[in-house]
Amino acid sequence: MTNTFRLHVTGRDGKSRESDGRIGGSLLEILRDAGVEEISAMCGGNCSCATCHVYVEAEGLLPEPCIDESEMLDTLLQQTPLSRLACQVTIAAGIDCLRVEVAPEE
Repeated sequence: MTNTFRLHVTGRDGKSRESDGRIGGSLLEILRDAGVEEISAMCGGNCSCATCHVYVEAEGLLPEPCIDESEMLDTLLQQTPLSRLACQVTIAAGIDCLRVEVAPEE
């Protein structure tokens, strides 16, 4: 079993890029390592600002959002069924590919 997965990221400008992500890290850390600078994460990854809002499609399973994440997502105008806070998603074994789009700023 590999310790990496394939990451496809679409920025707010519509441009896409690909890289490998590390299993076990938070999606926020993985996106930063991949050079995605559009996510400010003003709260430092503490699930209290929603500035790391992304849309996620995973070939594999992601855990459901916790109550705090769900409540924060409910405050967003641009929320969709794919909405997640990157600081709250931990990438577990079994994820082969992840497609992420940086959500519009609110």
